Amino acid sequence: MSNVIDIDELRVQRQSRHAPRPAASCRHMRLDLDDVGSIVRCADCGLQLDAYWTLTLFIEQYERALAKINARERQHAEARERDLHLTAAQRVERAWRSRTMVPCCPHCGEGIRATDGLGGTMINRTIDDRRRAAKKGGI
Repeated sequence: MSNVIDIDELRVQRQSRHAPRPAASCRHMRLDLDDVGSIVRCADCGLQLDAYWTLTLFIEQYERALAKINARERQHAEARERDLHLTAAQRVERAWRSRTMVPCCPHCGEGIRATDGLGGTMINRTIDDRRRAAKKGGI
């Protein structure tokens, strides 16, 4: 966990030189903010909370929420990558199920039939990427 938290223009650096506060029976997860008296109270147990402790609670909750968002974004990107392959396979299958149409090769424009052995031969992805880059660059 980082000691520095950036929230837009706000930058908070946490230095822990003291022993942590002992755990209480209430976790103080529902807070009431009194704007008039500048007081923070726990809505569950009614205890007045220290402003510094409250700020550290906000920082910890922010870090947890940010970690969850980052994990969801990674999962979404992985799912999107998987779906790309599934979508391509579904399009080809849909075209082959048609009685009047067949999918075409995007390079030469020739029709590809199910009997042509699509997928029977393969090439290393890195080699294919290099070949495609060479064709684009005119090498």
